[in-house]
Amino acid sequence: MARKTDEERLKELEEKMEKIKAKKQQVASRLQQKERKERTRRLIQVGAIFEKYFDIVGEDQAEQVAYGMKGAVEKHKEKLLNIDVEKSKKEKEIVYEVQEEKLIIPENEVENVYK
Repeated sequence: MARKTDEERLKELEEKMEKIKAKKQQVASRLQQKERKERTRRLIQVGAIFEKYFDIVGEDQAEQVAYGMKGAVEKHKEKLLNIDVEKSKKEKEIVYEVQEEKLIIPENEVENVYK
């Protein structure tokens, strides 16, 4: 078996590098495709929920309602994200996952609060 020259070794390494780059590109493309599919699915789900709860027909109506609600959602987003949807559906009123604590004042201290 004849020894390879440095030029032959260099050429082999370059070919291997090209194959590895091609494989890397394939994996990156698959990952990007998966992320696009997940985003598309999420957008469809969000749109369906929006349409269901607001009886929206068409993109224009959806945009108008969303724009109108934008300020309120931004202002109350933390509170809205604590809604227990399943319980709220059953009870037909908004139920929060973490109930807000109520201030309980012992009866003997009630008089002092109003003085």
